[in-house]
Amino acid sequence: MNLKEQLYVCTLAQTGSLSKAAQLLFISQPALSLYISNLEKQLGIQLFDRIGKQFTLTYAGELYVEQAKKMLAMKETFDSEISELINGRSERLQVGIQSIRSASMAPYLLPRLENSCERLKIIWKEDFYQNLEKMLLEDQLDIFLCSCSTPKKEFVYYPFFQDEVVFFTGANHPMGKYAQKRPGFNFPWIDLSLFKEDRFLMAHEWQSIYKNSKQVLDTVGFWPCNIFTVQRLNTMAGLAANGFGVGFTQSTYLAEFPHLPELNIYSILEKPLYTTFCAVYKKGKTLPLSAEILIHLMEQYVQQNLCPWSYPVPKDSPFR
Repeated sequence: MNLKEQLYVCTLAQTGSLSKAAQLLFISQPALSLYISNLEKQLGIQLFDRIGKQFTLTYAGELYVEQAKKMLAMKETFDSEISELINGRSERLQVGIQSIRSASMAPYLLPRLENSCERLKIIWKEDFYQNLEKMLLEDQLDIFLCSCSTPKKEFVYYPFFQDEVVFFTGANHPMGKYAQKRPGFNFPWIDLSLFKEDRFLMAHEWQSIYKNSKQVLDTVGFWPCNIFTVQRLNTMAGLAANGFGVGFTQSTYLAEFPHLPELNIYSILEKPLYTTFCAVYKKGKTLPLSAEILIHLMEQYVQQNLCPWSYPVPKDSPFR
């Protein structure tokens, strides 16, 4: 990538002196002077004002240098990455993960992945489900790790475990006395209609937990009159612990809640709603070896580290 023109102009703008710029660029002063003059003629506008031996940027020159610096920075990044390839880093893996999962999973996965693939450059992107799907479709990711509700035909899924969609309130919520112990349920069961008048803490529409919450509310047949929108589940949990509403989450997210002792967690619906945590990649794409190793490491993580509120994926799951 040859950006001689941009380098010459930026160097002259930085030094303000033709002789100093020529020295830094390892060319003769007359050659640099001729180059700049020819460039200005080609552009049809003057980039520098000449005041004696001093060169100062015109407004057009300022605009040119602003863009030229960006181009030079891109070249530096490009050259660095090419150098890495030449010197041994022969593969790149772009991995996406839900933001809430990254804090617990990244410390386990990334060091082991790097140790298993010494020549690998890892790009790790934390985001929400909808954005991760978009990045995968646009080839900005090779694979992502995420909780999924409904499989899509464009993707291949490798399932690891299931999460129950659960309901939480503050520990002192007065409706807690109506909770029931039911066989086959992982948490005390409660009738969601008891909370029609409560403030519901809801995620944004583009977050996966919003879609899960909506599915639950559609099933029970009511929509809250009082909704307070919050992006972070930990914030929701803290608000609920202090009596500022009720909300939904996934069972394994509970391990991330610092306010868990101050909450009551309930199963809801006659048949619990589950999501499936998967590795997801595009159909028809051959996974690199590093991605296969990542999947294997994720399997190890599930066996060794996951909280007790995760459940096996059934054999008849649509994600299998």
